[in-house]
Amino acid sequence: MTRVSSQIAAAHIDLIRAIAGAVVEQVDPSEARAAIERYREDGWSALADALEQRLAGQPVHASSLDDEDRVVLDAVENATSNPAWLDDVEAEAEAEAAEQIAALILAATWGEREALAAINEMRETAESAGVAGSTAHAFVAIVEGERDIDCLSRDFPESRRGLVNATLAAVRRQERA
Repeated sequence: MTRVSSQIAAAHIDLIRAIAGAVVEQVDPSEARAAIERYREDGWSALADALEQRLAGQPVHASSLDDEDRVVLDAVENATSNPAWLDDVEAEAEAEAAEQIAALILAATWGEREALAAINEMRETAESAGVAGSTAHAFVAIVEGERDIDCLSRDFPESRRGLVNATLAAVRRQERA
């Protein structure tokens, strides 16, 4: 099985699930076609064409695809041959992201301007999307010193508890290092 970036696969997991499910006839193909159309409308034309070919059982010519498109296509193949693989993708992506976010949080805690700006931008993005109590808000609280997962979950109900918890664990590891 091809090693696929869990970060990219997790970012496209709904599309991958729909296509792989339709290929192995576990999901209505109309769901996959709708997902492909949404990607086409968002400017992912080459990927949409490739996924339509894959869905139709035709050979896919990856030469017109960029690196991320190829990773998505590889993820579809992995999920088609091993549907259980998708169950681990999100957890693996969270673990990878947690380490990077923890480093950013620690840098912000130590007053690094770029890190502070990045964390603040995440929070502002969540707010502009209308999400109060988001994961980004929880990260700001961690920068400010909160280390209790129950408090973070209570205060930021829209946060992804798994990612926040993994990030807290990574912060603790990195603080000890």
